[in-house]
Amino acid sequence: MSANQLRQRQDVPEEQTWRLEDIFPTTAAFNAACNDLISRGQAIGQQQAVLLSDGATLYTVLTAYFQAEALADRIFSYGEHLYNSDMTAAAGQAAYAQAQQTITAFNTATAFVTATLPQITPAQLTAFYAAKPQLEDYAFIFAQAEKRAPHILTAAEETLLSALGQSFRAPETIYNKLNDADIDFGTMKDPHGNTIPLSKEKIYQLYQSPDRAIRKTAAEKFSAAYAKSQYAFAEALQQHVHTQNTLAHVRHYPSARAMDLTEEFIPESVFTNLVNTVHEFLPSAHKYFALRKQVLALDPLYTYDLSVPLVGEAPLKPTFAQAQEWALAALAPLGEDYLDHLREEFNNRWIDRAENAGKLSGGYEEDVFGVHPYVLLNWSNTYRAASTLAHESGHAMQSVYADASQPYWYSQYSMFIAEIASTCNESLLNHYMRTQYQDNAKVKAYLLTESVEDLLNTIFNQTKYAEFEHFMYTTDAAGESLTPETLTDKTAALDAQYDGPDVAPNPWPNVSWARIPHYYMNYYLYQYATSKAVANTLAQRMLTDPATAVPQYKAFLSAGASDYPIEIVKKAGIDMTKPDYIRETLQVFDQQVDELADLLTK
Repeated sequence: MSANQLRQRQDVPEEQTWRLEDIFPTTAAFNAACNDLISRGQAIGQQQAVLLSDGATLYTVLTAYFQAEALADRIFSYGEHLYNSDMTAAAGQAAYAQAQQTITAFNTATAFVTATLPQITPAQLTAFYAAKPQLEDYAFIFAQAEKRAPHILTAAEETLLSALGQSFRAPETIYNKLNDADIDFGTMKDPHGNTIPLSKEKIYQLYQSPDRAIRKTAAEKFSAAYAKSQYAFAEALQQHVHTQNTLAHVRHYPSARAMDLTEEFIPESVFTNLVNTVHEFLPSAHKYFALRKQVLALDPLYTYDLSVPLVGEAPLKPTFAQAQEWALAALAPLGEDYLDHLREEFNNRWIDRAENAGKLSGGYEEDVFGVHPYVLLNWSNTYRAASTLAHESGHAMQSVYADASQPYWYSQYSMFIAEIASTCNESLLNHYMRTQYQDNAKVKAYLLTESVEDLLNTIFNQTKYAEFEHFMYTTDAAGESLTPETLTDKTAALDAQYDGPDVAPNPWPNVSWARIPHYYMNYYLYQYATSKAVANTLAQRMLTDPATAVPQYKAFLSAGASDYPIEIVKKAGIDMTKPDYIRETLQVFDQQVDELADLLTK
């Protein structure tokens, strides 16, 4: 094998892979669990006619249902992780397909449970509590069901929708195949003249090259790979968006955005407050791009120039072991119990870190209740990769605390607050690193740039993507097609608005809309921005007033889904229904841009 080729999965050292045996020790155990889940679903299904007959029956069925749901999560995680490790391997493909089919069968058999709960009247619930006090364990489940009642269909209709679950996920599955298994970025010459194969991670590294020709070639290769399949990517997006709009109509919501935010009990004003407040601070983003143009002495400054470090070659190139040490030191303010959990993650193969052929790109964390969280990375020796490790570990630690404090049905915290713990870790890491290099002007400027870029990417860019996502939904709802041309034109318009006059678009069509997996996650992108704003505030409090803020933060981590997300964050002292927290964070961004300008232009 050439030194420049991606390794095959079987060539990756075991210690760099996750230990899926913690979920199921053997394939036979996985198969047995699938059969068990189907049997459990059938047994629960037999209780449909008597579910609300009395409190004892309701308690028995709910207990069996949530126990089976926990098993379903294990089954899905095992199949998904095995598949994501190498999407070209037959074993992973088979396990993932089996997991999806099994869970679809289970959901079809048990869809009546969630469909029936909203039918419980207050008088019935009072009687059920009196007859079976243990039902109080599910009190918040009943409260949420009452709020969702107007959007729950009949049991037969819910069963039908559950049976179509795999079909509803098909556009995302097709996208993943296109984006990870089929796409080919080709090869190019590296700065030393060697021919190297290109991957997403490798291209990101090349974007930071001081050689502008290298950056341009990498960007062209990246864009060309997506442009080659742009019609397939556009069709996948069209089908996903149209499916969600149709589901919103079927469930009696005015829009897909209303459906997705209401499902999390989030007022739509949170979304509009974000967009409006970010628009207020676009001049701050434009000021930063003007600084980039000045420092790099590039005119025009193209989009492919926006990742090159302002201080030249990145001065920090940590190994994975060094990144772990940084994370432990940076997160020390959170207490020894937090660090113990972090060491457990690092030392027990919760992380799959090596890049290999066929592996899912990017990174994510997924919890397996009763086992432990799992983290997927594609490691490279960069500060950004170290920040990603801290980010995904933030997700993992929130899962650890929630699992330890909540029963299964309250452990799976809302997507709306999921990015707070992860981005808080990023902020703490950057703060720690800047203190370590306080007397090194070059490294300090580099780290300050990373902080500015973090806020730029997590708040400004994610808000831009959220605007684009909303455009897709409203366009489809108006009966218009999401053609590659429509998507490319809208991308160009938003880039011009957010980047300002000092950034020139790359001299080829911008099909970056095709690469973003979060467009299949139903109004998830805006939550990165709102979460980052909350996280910055919490991180600052933990650094300045740890005695008060750290216990509050631990309570936040431990809350899981035991309350409405807005209320969980309010308990930590932040009201997300108001734009103040966004404005405060963007004021910090503006100040950091000025501080960076002082360092780089004096």
